[in-house]
Amino acid sequence: MSSIIPTPKRLSLAVAGLGRMGKQHVVNALHFSPRIHLAAVSTPAKTELDWANENLIPHGVKVFSSLDELLANGKFDALLIASATKVHFEQVMTAMAHGLHVLCEKPLAMNLDQCKKILEATHQDRNKDLKIMTAFSRRFDLSYINAKKAIESGRIGKPVVIRCDNRDLYERTDGMINYLKNNPGIFIDSGVHDIDLSISFLGESIRPKSCYAVGSVSMHHELNDIGDADNAVGIIEWYAEDADPITYCYCSRIMQHGFDNPTEIIGTKGVLKINLHPRRDLLTIADANGIGNDVMPDYFERYEQAFVTELNTFASCVLDDKALPYKLDTAVMGMEIAQALQESFRTGRKVCWGKDGRRVE
Repeated sequence: MSSIIPTPKRLSLAVAGLGRMGKQHVVNALHFSPRIHLAAVSTPAKTELDWANENLIPHGVKVFSSLDELLANGKFDALLIASATKVHFEQVMTAMAHGLHVLCEKPLAMNLDQCKKILEATHQDRNKDLKIMTAFSRRFDLSYINAKKAIESGRIGKPVVIRCDNRDLYERTDGMINYLKNNPGIFIDSGVHDIDLSISFLGESIRPKSCYAVGSVSMHHELNDIGDADNAVGIIEWYAEDADPITYCYCSRIMQHGFDNPTEIIGTKGVLKINLHPRRDLLTIADANGIGNDVMPDYFERYEQAFVTELNTFASCVLDDKALPYKLDTAVMGMEIAQALQESFRTGRKVCWGKDGRRVE
C-alpha cells in the first residue's frame, strides 16, 4: 500500500528592490528558505535588471521593471520590500491594498507620519489578517537572542545602560554617495537598529523619557547639505519603576578597518558584551607587524545568518498563522525616537516625553 506525502505549502514571495539588501534576500529565498517560493522581483534600475535576468530567470523567477507591473502579472502571498526608503510607504500601502503580507526593510518609512498611517491602515477590517513586519535583522542574530534570554532570566539583574555602536565601513562609491544623500538621516537609517534592540532588551512596554543628540561631518561632506552627520551620538532615557535606563547610541560611517558593531548591556548584577572585539573568523595572525585578525567588511557578512532566520520566521508566521515576533507598534515607536534624535541633532535641543507618551514641549 503506497502512501502519498502531501506537498507542504510554500509562501509565494515577490521582492521589490534589488540593491545590496534586495539581492541578499532573493538569494536567501532561493537557496536557504525551503518554505518560500520566490515568484517574482521588480526593480527600475537597469544594472539590477541585468543581474536579475542573469541570476534569477534561470530559476523561474519573473522579473519586472516596476512594482505595478509585477502586481498586475501574478498572484502572490507576500511582498518583501527592499527598495529605497523614500518609496517604502507607497509600496507598503500598495501591497496591503492588494491583500499581501509585507516584510519591509527598516526603516518602515521616511518619517513618523508615514509610519503612523501604515499602522492605522493595519487596523482596518480589510487588513486585519495581514502580517506587516519591519525587518530588524539583529533580533534574529544568535548573540542578541542569547543576550535577551540572559536578561529575561535575570542573569545580569536590571539593565541600566545599553551601549550600542553601529560603525560602518568608510565607502566613497557613487552608489554609497547617492544612498547617503537620499537617506532620512543617520539615526533613522542606522541608529534605529540600536533603538529597536533597546526596546527588545528592556521590554516592549518600555517608553522613552527624553533624548538628545550631537553629531558632526568629518569625511562625507555632502551630508552638510541635508543637515546630516557621518558621526553622531544619541542618548535616550527611558521610563522605569526605579532607576531609569539609558541607551547610548553611536553611529558612524567612516570606519577604515571594516564593519564594527559592539554592544554592551550593563545591569545591576552583571554585564553582557557582544562583539567588543570584531573578528571575521577565529584566525589570529602573528607576524612582524604584531598580532591581529581580519574584520568583517560590512553589515551583510556580519548578519548573514540573521537575514535567513528573519526571512524564515516571517514565512512561518504567515503560513502557520502565528503572531509576529514583535508588533508593528514597536517599529513606529522606534521611528518616533529616531526622528526625535535627528531633530535634536539639528536643533541642539533635548526632546522629552511625558509618561503618557506625548511630547513635552
